[in-house]
Amino acid sequence: MRYSISKRNKSHGSDVWYGGEFNPQTGKTKWKSLYTNKKSEAVSWRDKMNASRFLPPEPKIPIVSLEDAVEAFLLDVENVRKCVAGTVELYSHYLRQFKTFCNRNEITNVHEITQALCAGFAQESFAKLSAQTTKNRVILFRHFFSWAFEHYDISGKNPFKKIVVIKPKPVPRNFWTLEECEKIIAAEPNAECKCWFALMAFAGLRREEARHLKMENFSAGKISLIGKGKKAATLPISTRLQTHLDKYLAIRGPEPGALFPWLSNLVKAKEFLIKNAVENSGIKNSGIAHFHRFRHSFASNLLRMGRSIKAVQILMRHESVTLTLNTYGHLLPNDLEQAAEM
Repeated sequence: MRYSISKRNKSHGSDVWYGGEFNPQTGKTKWKSLYTNKKSEAVSWRDKMNASRFLPPEPKIPIVSLEDAVEAFLLDVENVRKCVAGTVELYSHYLRQFKTFCNRNEITNVHEITQALCAGFAQESFAKLSAQTTKNRVILFRHFFSWAFEHYDISGKNPFKKIVVIKPKPVPRNFWTLEECEKIIAAEPNAECKCWFALMAFAGLRREEARHLKMENFSAGKISLIGKGKKAATLPISTRLQTHLDKYLAIRGPEPGALFPWLSNLVKAKEFLIKNAVENSGIKNSGIAHFHRFRHSFASNLLRMGRSIKAVQILMRHESVTLTLNTYGHLLPNDLEQAAEM
C-alpha cells in the first residue's frame, strides 16, 4: 500500500484534503476525507501511513476467557502458593461473583475487562462492606489481574489498580446499656448461654471467640485467646464479668476442656437464642437483636463511662484508633462538650 493526499473537490469549492490508499494489486486508489483544510495535517497523515508500512505487525491480543483464567488462577493459588483450603474457597466465591457481573455486561474474555467495568462491580459489591473487607477484596482482584496479565502475556494496565469505592455515611451503632445487658442475661434460662452472653457484653468477645473458649484460656484474671485474623490477645476480666463466670463455674465445675460443652458442639450459633432472651427481658425499643450487638454495647458503654478511645481500641482489638472512632465516634460529642468546660 502507498499513501498520498489531494484536494479532490477543489473545483466544487471544497478546501478539504483527502487521503488516498493505492492498492498495487488492483491498481486503484481508495480516497477518504481527512476532515481538515490544513496541508500540514494532511502531510502528517500521509507520512505516518507510509511509515507504518515498515513497522512490524501489531501483536495479537491473546483471547483468554475469564472462566479459564479464574480456574487456572485458583489452581495456582492452591497448588503452587500452597494457600489453605479456606482461602481458595473464598477466592473462588468472590471471583464467581465477578464472573456473574461480567456475564451480565456481556464480557467473557480477560482482555475485554476495563477499569470502568471493575469500578462498577466494586461499587455494586463492596459499598456495604467494611473498609478493611473492601481493602482485602480489592487486593485479591488486583492480585488476580496481575497474575492473569503476566501469565497470559496480556499488555495494559491492571483494571483494579485505581479502584475507589464510595462508602455510604456510617449509621450510628445501636447498643444496650449495662443494665439492659444484665436484663437480657437474666432472662436467658440456660447457664451456658448466660455466661456466653456475659463474655460478649463485658469483655467485647466476638460470638465464636467466646463460644469456643476453654478453661485453659483463663489465668490470673485474664483471658488469652486467638482472635480474628489469627491474632493472639490477652484481655482483663472485669469485676462484673468475673461475677458471671463464678456463677457459671459453680455449676459447671473447674474441670479442663471446653468452657461451654453444649454451645461448642453446635454446628452454628443459633440466632434465636439471643432473640428469645431479648424478647423475654422486657426491654422496650430494644432494636434488632443479634450477638454482635453485645460487642458494640461493650465499646459503647466504655466510652459512655469516660474511658479513653485508645483504651477502647486496645480492648476491642481494632487495628487502629481511626477504626474505633469511625465506628463509635458518634458517642463522643457530649463528652467533648463537657471536657471543654473549664
